[in-house]
Amino acid sequence: MKFRVTFSLAAILLAGCSDDNKDSKLTNAPTAVDQPAPAAPAAPADPAQPAEPAQPADPTDPTEPGALTTQGATSESYADFSDAAVWVSTQDATANRLVATLEDDGMAIFDASGAEIWRDDSQAVQGADIRYGINDGKGNSIDLLAVGLPDASAIGFFAVGADAVAPVISLGAMDIGFEPAGLCLHKNVTTDELTVTAFAEDGLTSQYKLSYDGSTIISAVKDDAGAALAVRQFDVGGELSACIVDDERSTLFVAEQEVGVWAYGASPENVKGRQLVAGIEPLGRLQEVEGLDLAYMENGTGYLIVADEGAGFLLYDRINYNYATTLNVAGFAEAKSLAVAPDVLWLANTGRAEPIYERLLASDLASSLTAAGLPQSRLLSHRELEVPEVQLVRATGETKAVDNDGDAADDPAFWLNTEDPARSLIIATDKQGGLLAYDLEGQQLQYLEDGEPNNVDLRANVTNWDGTTIALAAASNRALNTIALYRIQAAEAGQDPIQPLAAVGPNVHPDAPELQSNLDEVYGLCMYQAVDGTPYVFINGKSGRVEQWRLKLTETGVEGEIVRELSVPSQPEGCVASDADGVLFLGEEDAGIWQFSAEESGSVDGIMFAPVDGDRLVADVEGLAIYDNGSTKYLVASSQGNNTYVLYDLLQSGAYAGKFAIIGDDSRGVDGASDSDGIHIVAANLGPLYPEGMLIAQDWYNINSSYEPLNQNFKMVSWRDVVAP
Repeated sequence: MKFRVTFSLAAILLAGCSDDNKDSKLTNAPTAVDQPAPAAPAAPADPAQPAEPAQPADPTDPTEPGALTTQGATSESYADFSDAAVWVSTQDATANRLVATLEDDGMAIFDASGAEIWRDDSQAVQGADIRYGINDGKGNSIDLLAVGLPDASAIGFFAVGADAVAPVISLGAMDIGFEPAGLCLHKNVTTDELTVTAFAEDGLTSQYKLSYDGSTIISAVKDDAGAALAVRQFDVGGELSACIVDDERSTLFVAEQEVGVWAYGASPENVKGRQLVAGIEPLGRLQEVEGLDLAYMENGTGYLIVADEGAGFLLYDRINYNYATTLNVAGFAEAKSLAVAPDVLWLANTGRAEPIYERLLASDLASSLTAAGLPQSRLLSHRELEVPEVQLVRATGETKAVDNDGDAADDPAFWLNTEDPARSLIIATDKQGGLLAYDLEGQQLQYLEDGEPNNVDLRANVTNWDGTTIALAAASNRALNTIALYRIQAAEAGQDPIQPLAAVGPNVHPDAPELQSNLDEVYGLCMYQAVDGTPYVFINGKSGRVEQWRLKLTETGVEGEIVRELSVPSQPEGCVASDADGVLFLGEEDAGIWQFSAEESGSVDGIMFAPVDGDRLVADVEGLAIYDNGSTKYLVASSQGNNTYVLYDLLQSGAYAGKFAIIGDDSRGVDGASDSDGIHIVAANLGPLYPEGMLIAQDWYNINSSYEPLNQNFKMVSWRDVVAP
């Protein structure tokens, strides 16, 4: 038996807020709660069949030949629709719920057949979004519904589920200081970090980092007074109408009603510039953007669906943003909002005399895509998007940001001070200007402005011409297409740790004492030291070619000679050599990790060590590093496509050993690492913070403790945390 139940939304929000919780306090809310008023008993409805009205055809809307036909609709009509979201059951699609926000008419919830089971009209509600499995860290989790409450200048939060009498339970409200016209949630599929982005109609957009304490949703970042503090704010420009987040690709789509749809980075750390996905005529096909949603597909593809009042329901490839097709749905004079579920698409038909949501079957969408020659497969819910089995590791420290903005920081190396490990050095590249030396606190000790070094590596025990031992470093200099060489030494008073070394001999660039490569464009670089002590440099180019250089230290400088060439089919970059095993690992960015002999007399044929599979290793393959403490030995790869780091056990024939992600630590004022390029690992006791060693990772999107964007830098992680059970 189904019941239609009416509650006071404002009242149940107030009931979910404690007096001392400023983040969830709702102002001007009534104190009374309307009692449930069940409707007259009705015959059990078949969720597979449409609710009344069974066939909501509008006689004023002619059916076009070949148009898609909806199958059923919501049982109630309202003057307008703001937004909608579908809660998807883990057990049974007939238990799914459609949540519709109705602007001044409040909010309503419908069952899978379209029958209204819950309604509140106590205040205006704008925007709706849902995410699953929000955990309080103590084993309790909820599925989260967020809505905008413009009259209260707040965001309301609810646990949402299958209960027909009480499908939502208040988790409080959060004051944001402006009237939200809409919102969208983002749950990072790798780290589970949860944010909500709310926008005002005039273009102001604010993002908040959220956490669940077991009873309420609160802002994870607060000001000194305890109020919610936005971790990012920006002004899109004109009037806004909708937003949605692609959780898999961490992309925020924002609809500027009379301009088009913009794509932004969805993470508060991701401050990359925006991109126009689809424009208004004559720049694009759109006329007046009203709603957005995403159709995720099992084969990794999918579509951004734009509801445009004049142009209808347009599909854009969610990977490359190319226009795909427009859904021709019978009886729709205009498109307003929509909500996608694995089995149906709920489409708001506001062009009718009595506006309702109508059900378009996912199978009809699939048939339409197939007929247009477009890729399609089973639709996924957000429940199915998470990256499984990822260990979350907090950054322990970070370096000072590099001087240059944009794509600058790239690759780190490490010099171990064996006499005083706490005074060891991080050596890193700013590929727009030079090499840097940092101490273990991340403080910059030297910036050597010298070319455009992309990758850097070093060997600490290289025999000099006079029998002494030096630390020899090499970097790929893209300014001259050369290998630049350096000596690394302790950072003493008045002594810079990075000292240039001159290249000598026949293979020297005419304008600088550096080794001249024959590659079209030098890119990645790593070093290798053979068992007899001979140092080598491997340097690669974007064409896939790899040069192996043998180095010889002389009284006047360093001689270099190309002794072997390797190749992979497409662009490589990251590489690392195991000196003990005589093995080179080379990352082909879109394909996987190759293994070669590192010996100059070895075979030039490589074997695929670990292919990109879209699950464990996700393109691009970037930095590679080896951890070897004598008893354990891992190869670690930066899996840039999903912001994780993959471990392979080199003592177990390279068996997959897990993956981890580097997240921020607000208590330290340190953010996480994302879109990492170069990485490095040292296996040594570096003090209390790094007793088993340190992993260093480039961070593409660096922010300060107030979530303000900074230039790129490098994050430090305790290896003990990486391997912790």
